[in-house]
Parts: sequence; C-alpha cells; structure tokens
Amino acid sequence: MKATQFFSETYPQARARFLAAADSAGGRIASYENSHAMGPGDTPLFTDTAWFGPADAGTVLLNTCGTHGAEGYGGSAAQLAWISDGGPARLPQGVAVLMVHAVNPFGFAWGLRGTENNVDLNRNFLDHSEPYPDNPLYDELHPLLCPERIDDAAVQKMLAAGARFVERHGQWALEDAISRGQYTHPDGYHFGGRAPEWSNLTIRRIVRDELALAHRVGFIDWHSGPTGNGELIHLCFSDPKAPGFSRAASWWGRDTLDPKTIDAMWGSKRPTRCGIMFWGLEAQLGPRAELAGAVVEFRSAQTKGNAAKAMRVPMLERWLRFVGGFDAPEAPGYFEEIRDDYAPRRQSWQENVIANAMGCYEVTLAGLGQWAREGLRAAD
Repeated sequence: MKATQFFSETYPQARARFLAAADSAGGRIASYENSHAMGPGDTPLFTDTAWFGPADAGTVLLNTCGTHGAEGYGGSAAQLAWISDGGPARLPQGVAVLMVHAVNPFGFAWGLRGTENNVDLNRNFLDHSEPYPDNPLYDELHPLLCPERIDDAAVQKMLAAGARFVERHGQWALEDAISRGQYTHPDGYHFGGRAPEWSNLTIRRIVRDELALAHRVGFIDWHSGPTGNGELIHLCFSDPKAPGFSRAASWWGRDTLDPKTIDAMWGSKRPTRCGIMFWGLEAQLGPRAELAGAVVEFRSAQTKGNAAKAMRVPMLERWLRFVGGFDAPEAPGYFEEIRDDYAPRRQSWQENVIANAMGCYEVTLAGLGQWAREGLRAAD
C-alpha cells in the first residue's frame, strides 16, 4: 500500500480501520467508551487498545496516539501502517506491543486539540488534590488572548497588547505563559483542568490492567504540530540523569534528545510544561517498572509568516468552543484550517510520516529486544 492509504478522513474511519487491522493481525482488542461526550452526528467515542505479542511479556512498547485529539491522524496512520506491514509477526522475543488508539477521542472526532472540557490532556496529569502550579503571567495575558471576534481589527489589537507584554517580559516569557499550562481559566489556552479527565482516568486504567506484568516499558506518544514536513522531534521528559533517559538515548541517539537539537527543530526555545502524560505514567509505573521513551512529534505545520498566523489555529479552536459554536457558518472552514496544521493532506507529509514512523518503530523495538535480553540475564 502507498503511504497515503494509511491516512483516514474521519475519526470513525480511523477507528474502524485500526480495529479491523488489529483483529486481522491477531491482536487482543479492548474498547473503552467515553459516555460523557459525542462526536459529530452523535458519533460514539472510544479509546481502543490492541495487544500484540506474549500476554506475559515483561518488556512492552506502549504506543499512543490522539492525546491531543486533532493530532491523532498521523499517529493512527503510523499504527495502521505498522500493523499492516506485518509488525506483529516480527516482534523480538519476549517483547509485546500495546497500541492505544485515540487517547482523546473527543478531540480526534471533532478535530480539536483539547478534550470535551477544553482541557489540554498533556497538562492534566498532576495531583489535583494539591495546589496547582502558578502561572501569573497567563492571568495577565488571558483577556488579551480571548477576543470575541477574530477579524483583522481584533487580531491587530491583540498583537499590539502582546508586543507591550514582550517589551516588559520578553518573547520567551510570552510563549511559556501561554503554553506551559494554566489552571485558572477554563475557557483559556492550555487549560489543565480541575480534576482528572475521562481520558486521563482511562489511560491510567489501561496501564494498570494491561501492564501489570511489565517491568520494562518503552513509550512512543505520537503527536504533531511543529513547523515542518513529517520529520520527527523526540521529546524525552525523563530526568537526563535517569536510566530511562539513557535507555532512550541508546535507541534514538543522544544528539536526537539534546535540547539544542530539539529547540532548533522546534523553531524556538521549548517552554516549560506542567502535568504531562509522560510524567503521570512514569510515576504510575514506578518503582515496579521502568519507563523509557518520548513524546514523538511529526512536524506538520507550514511556516507562519507572522505572530497573527502563529496564533490563529489556537484562536480558532477557542472561538469554536466558546463564541461561535461548532455549527457556526464559519465552522467548516475553521475546522479545516486546524486540521491543516496538525494533519495536512500533503502527499509529501504523509509519505514522510509513514517512513519516519516505521523507522522509529524498527529502532525502538530492536532496543526493546535488547532490553528484554538484559532482563533475562539479570534474572538468571
């Protein structure tokens, strides 16, 4: 099959193809329905899993997609390509793969980044009984970032206020305040929520039940969004001094995980983060199991010529949720703009995604095979 054939047009199509391929390849399938929300046309929403390999494997690759819903198309295509290419039949001895399709099915189905509650799922994995991390600069920015209209006049007013903010605090402070995560404005950007989301609870349940016997867990969480054409950015959130970081570096190369490499590919210095899924699952698995892996981004967006274009996609999502509504006359065009940032239909992008994903699977599974052999020697 051509690389482009692994890409789906809608969430229901992506789900049906994933389930059919997993079943055909002998995967053990489980489905979890999100009863709190529906997709377009009252489509039911599910997170689905497929297990390949020994049921009692002590070494497992946990591979997720759709954590940021609209970004799910690339990861779903990568999963489908690996299954269809016979990946399950070529697993190293003692290694299993657990694929999780559509961690955030609401966002996937609607083509939005956040959950049904406008929560950035990758800011939701923290202890909600404790005080939330402060983000005082976001409180200052919030009124500026949320205009009722997104016409040229409103955007220029916002940009002028943003320029004054940058004069006082600097450009990186602006980017960090917007994207690190905030817990005070439910209608704002990168809202981390006030309780665990359904998707948070569900992936934790999956990890608890499916990885109970695993002692060594590799992790690939497919994402997309940074400017580029299908190249991979590996964001390893392990402590650089921890064994998990060294393990991931042995698979993908220490230069690949170097912050300088990442910043260069990202296009700017990476902001800080709060409440990401990687840390939540790392804490859940430890100390029983070691986690090694990364959030792996498919670069996807086209170059933005100015700040207004850089902010447009997140502004569109917020406008659809809180101002115009999903049935507004402008909505179809706005949804399409969002999709083009995270899951473009460019043939070159789709070809690069599949080629790079398949290479990543190959290298990671080879590394997991070595890790499994080390585990067997240690047990002797």
